[in-house]
Amino acid sequence: MRCTKKLSNMTRAIFIATLVLTFGSSVSAGELALVKGDHSVDSVSKKELKKILLGKSKKWDNGDKVIIVTLESGDVHDAFLKSYAKKTSKQFTNYWRKMVFSGKGKMPKSFASEAELISFVAANSGAIGYIGSGTAHDGTKELKVE
Repeated sequence: MRCTKKLSNMTRAIFIATLVLTFGSSVSAGELALVKGDHSVDSVSKKELKKILLGKSKKWDNGDKVIIVTLESGDVHDAFLKSYAKKTSKQFTNYWRKMVFSGKGKMPKSFASEAELISFVAANSGAIGYIGSGTAHDGTKELKVE
């Protein structure tokens, strides 16, 4: 009897975890927009974007320093990192903490709102960030991810 009850609780936990993993994020990669302040670049490959997000590409083709900016949290933040950096939010933060500790990089600047992120990207050549695709992004250019 006790074993059956334990199994039932375990089955319920697995079912809930599956639901969370399947339907947990309401934002998909198609609902994200990659924005950059400098209008000289039209697109970026997924591979290059991952290098940028992980601090492995430090300069743009025109010589400007890459400035990575992120949102502090939320569905857009989680979906973007999962889709393009191939990391959870926690893994991304831990990755950058190691980069800072080892002297190999500087933690990306993060913003509480998409409006603040857009304002920063628009004002800083070389800055790159992400927002939900329905968000207005005056002063920035939306990049295509190929």
